[in-house]
Amino acid sequence: MDITTTDDIRHRLHCYDRAVQETRDHTFERSSLGRYRAGAPYFEQYPLREVLDSFKSDAAFTGALAEYERITRELESMERAGGRAYREELFRDLCAYTEAYRTILCYHEMGMDCPEDITDLRIRDMIGILFLELNKDFSLAGIEQEVALLDEAYRNIREAKGAAKVLSERATGTSDPSWQQYPSSRQQKERAGFR
Repeated sequence: MDITTTDDIRHRLHCYDRAVQETRDHTFERSSLGRYRAGAPYFEQYPLREVLDSFKSDAAFTGALAEYERITRELESMERAGGRAYREELFRDLCAYTEAYRTILCYHEMGMDCPEDITDLRIRDMIGILFLELNKDFSLAGIEQEVALLDEAYRNIREAKGAAKVLSERATGTSDPSWQQYPSSRQQKERAGFR
């Protein structure tokens, strides 16, 4: 494992630990789209777990894995303390994120940029993570179907915008430099989601 990877994993572990602590310490301040969110630990845990899985054979991995397991035990303790009410809060957040995803698509379809407070949260990734986390507690078939329809609408919007851009560039004979075509906020909005 190179130093960049080690630093990245260390940073991700710190973010995961902080998310668990803040979620536990700010119970009454949590909201779906606020600073403190019930799902914040999972939004850090799932991508971190994927990274750690790819380095299991590395000797430097053992310390990171031990830290990951310690933080995960704290998360499990918080889950037990929160009980069913905590899981229901996660489900309400899933519903709120699905509605925010629909809002993002409405803005895209109208050719407008979506407000940054919605797009900065990686809504589609969060929906995917909550699906994985809540599928054992709730029947999610209706929401899964709705999100699948929204994903299809998003693909159609992207294809239509891509075709319109190509036609426009051909008509004017110009195109933006590649670094201008995809500003970072647009890249976040155009991510396919956590799968």
